[in-house]
Amino acid sequence: MLTAPSAHAHGPTPQKIDEAVEIAAAPAAVWALVGDFGSLARWNPRLKASEADQGNAVGSKRRLTFDQGAGVSEELDEHLPAEMSMSYRSGRTIDTKVLPVGSYSARLRVVPAGSGSRLEWRARAYRADTGNEPAAGLDDAAAVQALRDFMLPALHAAKKKLEDKQN
Repeated sequence: MLTAPSAHAHGPTPQKIDEAVEIAAAPAAVWALVGDFGSLARWNPRLKASEADQGNAVGSKRRLTFDQGAGVSEELDEHLPAEMSMSYRSGRTIDTKVLPVGSYSARLRVVPAGSGSRLEWRARAYRADTGNEPAAGLDDAAAVQALRDFMLPALHAAKKKLEDKQN
């Protein structure tokens, strides 16, 4: 039986990382903390610095500096203050020592939840090694874990910062 070569070829599939935290603060207060594209280091403890070259303008390029000095670049695709949402994607620079991914896109969103808010962070990522048999540490599991390890502390830090402010 003959089959086309492409029938057996496969590559990586995007990995989904969906995280969220409930915050006892008004949505506007949450957005005031997280809604500035260049200020991720204010609420993400994994970062030493973050700056965006054009602020919240679509196309703005953000440089993230991790506590180890490693860097990642990102580009803003959409910034919707009225909807308290922004989306962005990885740029050309990703230090795979801190984020073992080849590329990713993400959306950060604040939605009302009861008397407070829900801060949602969703990402779709491709592993760093896109071959059919990826090296350990550059595979799907490593990409998912690294993004979770980046996102979860930030979500919990935002929650703490906002809830401590209210007390």
